[in-house]
Amino acid sequence: MRDAHLPAKSGAQVDSTETQDGAAGAGSVQRRNRERRIAEILDAATQIFREEGYAGFATRKVAARAGLTLSNLQYYFPDKDELLSIIIERFLRGYLETYLGIATRVGVTAQRRCAALIEQIFEDINKSSDAEKFLFETWAFAQHESYVSVLVERAYEEYRGIFAKLLAEINPDLSPDECKARASVLTAQAEGMMIFAARSDDSEKDFEEFARTTKRSVKAIAGLAGKGPSSEFSEKQNIGPAKDLPRTQNVARESLFGSETHISRGHYEITVRRNASEPSYLRPTMQSRKREAKINEIVAAAANVLASEGYGNFTLARIAKEVGMLASGLQHYFPTHDDLLSSTINALFSAYYDRWSEMGKPSDKNAIDRLREIIEDVFVEACDPRVCRFSFEMFALAEHSAITHQLLSRSYAEYRQIYVSLVREIDPEASGRECFARATLIAAQLEGLMVYTYSAGRLTPALDAVLDLITSVSLEIARGGAGKVRGGAL
Repeated sequence: MRDAHLPAKSGAQVDSTETQDGAAGAGSVQRRNRERRIAEILDAATQIFREEGYAGFATRKVAARAGLTLSNLQYYFPDKDELLSIIIERFLRGYLETYLGIATRVGVTAQRRCAALIEQIFEDINKSSDAEKFLFETWAFAQHESYVSVLVERAYEEYRGIFAKLLAEINPDLSPDECKARASVLTAQAEGMMIFAARSDDSEKDFEEFARTTKRSVKAIAGLAGKGPSSEFSEKQNIGPAKDLPRTQNVARESLFGSETHISRGHYEITVRRNASEPSYLRPTMQSRKREAKINEIVAAAANVLASEGYGNFTLARIAKEVGMLASGLQHYFPTHDDLLSSTINALFSAYYDRWSEMGKPSDKNAIDRLREIIEDVFVEACDPRVCRFSFEMFALAEHSAITHQLLSRSYAEYRQIYVSLVREIDPEASGRECFARATLIAAQLEGLMVYTYSAGRLTPALDAVLDLITSVSLEIARGGAGKVRGGAL
């Protein structure tokens, strides 16, 4: 059949140049129309994913947004996962190509390329909340779909690689592993800054001071602080645990969420605080004890479902099934979805706050040692994949749930205040705004670290080197030395 048609087609082309041009023109128009339609679908899909979240994403919503029937959309993208994969990769690739272009500019020194890259990242963080929403959804979605996790891991590996190569050019005395560790901390600071910016209700001046502090720290880690290859975080200046950074016992402990048995079960060991309005002199009855035990069982199950199955499956019916009771029975304890969600988030963050605030209180240990212990303790939590999953779900849900946003904002403010008190004790001459900014950066980089550890947890490559560096950086930030050069700020 194909050979039989060839002579006729060739004959038509020879007989009529006009017909040939017309066919080519028609093909070009069809191709352009197809490309335009695909671009419209991808734009619509990106908007739906950002606005509705991964739990609310549906191809029928994309079709309606693009002005198409569902069957027309499925002609271009028969599979929903294919469409999601494309928009997520396109989003991540867009930023990576921009950063790679800056990092590989010809005829520009590595120092200038690195500085320009840092400026671009800060601009992207401050520019729009749309990118934050999309990225938070992507982090949460990656916990449930392996193909998304692969895209995220690959993108962040390339992101860190861009910095590692620049750092190797700027600091030839650093080993490849040291460059990778610094790149991990740099990207953690950037992601953490975005997390805190999304949750923060800080004043404009407070945020500006935070941005300046972060930028100074980033440039110091990168070797752009005017001190040459041997910057303030070099191995000669006690980056490792052998000299100034002795490890505490906290590094070896289990996560807040229990022993190895609990880890294998995947259950959370958290409890709801007793009502402060209850008179302390009242002796708890058997009935009140049973009620408290049931509430804690429900909250623990809710936290587990939220992290393992996502906010889309966080329903009273699903939690009731997990606990082994009817939804109507669960509503006796938590009448609404928001009641249960609020109690779950509060229970988790209260457990963290109680422990870290206790560790931060004045004691026979100096403020530097207490800060180091908290950093190492938080680091352990950041290496627990369940903590990462729970956090990513919270980041994404806060974009759709006002109560979640309020709870996270309040919890982050309380958590940050622990560092503020320690920084003020370490550097009494620092202003209130400086203490606030330094504390925010210390907390932010530990939050951003989860993007690096969420997949492999404690098996994450070079984890000890990253802990050593992030501890050294945090202590230097607290002292007010990160990025400071003679004559003022960078």
